[in-house]
Amino acid sequence: MIAETFVLRLCLLAKGIRSFAKRFRSSASETCLAVLLVLTAPMGAQAAETKPVRVAVVNTPQFSGLMEALAADFFAKHGIHVEIYGGSDVYERARAGQADLVISHYGKSEVARFVLDGYGTWPRMVFSNQAVIAGPKSDPAKIAGLTSASEALRRIADARAPFVANAIPGMQYIFDLVWQEAGRPSKDGWLIATDESKGRAVTLAEEKQAYVMWGALPFLRFKEKHNSQLEILVSADPLLQRVMAAIVVKPDKVEGVNAEGAEQFVSYLLEPETQAKIAAFRSPGSDLQLWWPAARNNASEGHDE
Repeated sequence: MIAETFVLRLCLLAKGIRSFAKRFRSSASETCLAVLLVLTAPMGAQAAETKPVRVAVVNTPQFSGLMEALAADFFAKHGIHVEIYGGSDVYERARAGQADLVISHYGKSEVARFVLDGYGTWPRMVFSNQAVIAGPKSDPAKIAGLTSASEALRRIADARAPFVANAIPGMQYIFDLVWQEAGRPSKDGWLIATDESKGRAVTLAEEKQAYVMWGALPFLRFKEKHNSQLEILVSADPLLQRVMAAIVVKPDKVEGVNAEGAEQFVSYLLEPETQAKIAAFRSPGSDLQLWWPAARNNASEGHDE
């Protein structure tokens, strides 16, 4: 039974390492070293049963493949499985005892409630995903390649080029921030304010040959599925990055939580090496950087500046 378990885990590991090597763009020598570290470890250590870490994460990190790649790398280094659930109900699952660790956008309304109610530890920033401004290929406001979202919005307003407001709360917040930074240009004649969100907002933008703001990954998924002719035009401004935080579920509040394993996985995410791999990660079919390092670790005393 132990031998069968060992072989099964090696098969799963091989699959994970192939994904890790491709998506993190690691060298062949690095990939081989990861395999050798596992193969040369004592068989008893590899076969020993370890409690998996159950991670509940919002959709984008899961859909992009980032979490799968990180889980494979973590297993290669520590021999601990990470079970990933992707969805919008991550805090509900954690309260119900179905997660050891939650990862979501820091601005998500449930974050403060979950922590203040005693269910989770203090949030730690782990990475940011990428929002973008997309628009028609004709680009009437000439914003393609700009590194300033506020300059892009100012040009759109000056050109009276149509812009569909995506009704997702996170996108509304970023739009308001960029609009303020752009000098609060009059919204008359170019801003299309609707209740449409996500793909429906993009569909409307295509109909109007308008600009729109959305997350890079969901936009790319929508574009592929619906053969959209809109293009990503602006993405490089840090204002378009949306930070995500990891929260360990407290075992004294929720029974059966693997807090030790969750803390170990968070520590792995905060490591400079892991943060660099997050920056290097690319989803299949796109060379656009979708993920950015966001960890801030001042744990060592006496080193604050």
